[in-house]
Amino acid sequence: MTTEVAAGPSNSHPLSGLPSPSVRPMLQDTAAAKRRNENIDVIRLIAALSIVYIHAVRSLPLDASRNLFRFAVPFYLFASFYFQSLSLRKRTDRTLWQYILGRFKRLYVPYLAWSVIYLVARDIRRRLTLHTGPTPLKVGLLWKGVEYHLWFLPYLLAGSILLAVIHWTTLRQDRRWRWPLVVAAGVAGLAFAYAHLPSNWDQPFDNPTYAYAQYWRAMPAMCWAMGFAWLMTAGPVVYSVSVPIGFAGVLLAVFCSVKQYMHGILLVPRALTGLGCILAALAPWNAAAVPGLAKLGRLSYGIYLCHVLFSEFVRNIGMHFHMHDSVQLDMLVFSCTLLGSIATVLALARSPKTAWLNG
Repeated sequence: MTTEVAAGPSNSHPLSGLPSPSVRPMLQDTAAAKRRNENIDVIRLIAALSIVYIHAVRSLPLDASRNLFRFAVPFYLFASFYFQSLSLRKRTDRTLWQYILGRFKRLYVPYLAWSVIYLVARDIRRRLTLHTGPTPLKVGLLWKGVEYHLWFLPYLLAGSILLAVIHWTTLRQDRRWRWPLVVAAGVAGLAFAYAHLPSNWDQPFDNPTYAYAQYWRAMPAMCWAMGFAWLMTAGPVVYSVSVPIGFAGVLLAVFCSVKQYMHGILLVPRALTGLGCILAALAPWNAAAVPGLAKLGRLSYGIYLCHVLFSEFVRNIGMHFHMHDSVQLDMLVFSCTLLGSIATVLALARSPKTAWLNG
């Protein structure tokens, strides 16, 4: 028998009507709902390792394999907006500006710190290996990133603010806005998925429009992640996911990843991998290895933030010794990057003075 999780504060605005019976089989109330979901942390860890692999691999034989791991960014969006929506539902004591300030400190302050770190690292590399001057300082670096992976934090911050503004202006006034918002998010995601990238936007890193191309490619996942968060948390009850639906999520993520392996990056399957992963993460699995992996998974943003330091350093050493792109070099870069990133986040987590750098 499946039930629904209670609706939170008693003074919340009720919806007219309950979920239809056809929806209820996917829902399951569990006593663990109030505890930290360690499955989420495990998949966060897997997502972080996937990003490390994507950025470590550059050889032609392994190039297509990177598309098996494109679920990381969509999953981070789905997971972040889901838990933000839960927080907005439960913490009714905060003002909109308090919430925005909290997200700014949580996301943008580490982004600025790592931007400085990468700026110094890039300038050292430019002087020693490329024999060029320092990186030009431009205002756009404040939202586009100094390195090719840093675009995501300003993007996530913007999405978080949008989610909060919509919550305060509509859902907090009347939860019946939930369904129009879910439909609008679904339509907007499809529109971005099938619209053409502006022709004057170049995707290679260091081009002025690189970050904008990444924003565009992530828009279907962002829209659908918001829609999923509203569907699951903004009604009279908070829905939880049963094991069968979690297993279906695994199949969805695998199918969409294989499709991209075969055909290249496709925005609809890429976004749906995030949906599959969040469904899998929310299901009540019982695995002995989960608690141990979850501890490291809580530091996954730190791995994401620092890993390019190691991948670029190892690859530059390979270039110095005239090593060409190959499977062997890719595996060396991946292994060293993984070990270096994990060691770094664990070291940073040891002190409150540095733990915030893990995001």
